[in-house]
Amino acid sequence: MPDEPKLFLPVSDVKYGDLFDWSDPLQKKLKHTRISRRPSVSRQNSKTGTLTECNDVQIALFRYGEEVFALDEKCPHAGGPLHLGDIETLPDMSVCVRCPWHSWRFELKTGQVRQPKGRQISAKIYPVQVKQDGTLLVGFSELNSKYFTDEDF
Repeated sequence: MPDEPKLFLPVSDVKYGDLFDWSDPLQKKLKHTRISRRPSVSRQNSKTGTLTECNDVQIALFRYGEEVFALDEKCPHAGGPLHLGDIETLPDMSVCVRCPWHSWRFELKTGQVRQPKGRQISAKIYPVQVKQDGTLLVGFSELNSKYFTDEDF
């Protein structure tokens, strides 16, 4: 069982409204031509998810309807960029991200691999809170240890 988050840190460069909504058929159809008012966001999520950094961790953000999901950016199978993966709904209605490198599918809610079957691997997931103003907060069990050293400062 994953550690319960003890603190939620704000995502500084992305708001809820900036995220591509994978549950919206019109947005899915137009996903490659979507234009954002904020150039930095349109560059980050021009294909699928949004890449951001929080607590010195690279995170892939996805929106499906009202829910926002956060996963480690790197696929646990071979390190592929999950933020570039497509979102798919499997026959059992679970929503998954498909890694663009080898097409492994990870459930957004649990991080569990769904395809290929029989694998015992999971993507690390993080809980997300959405504030009323659209600010996103990502949950962590602790602050990154780099914040307690003098490296990179």
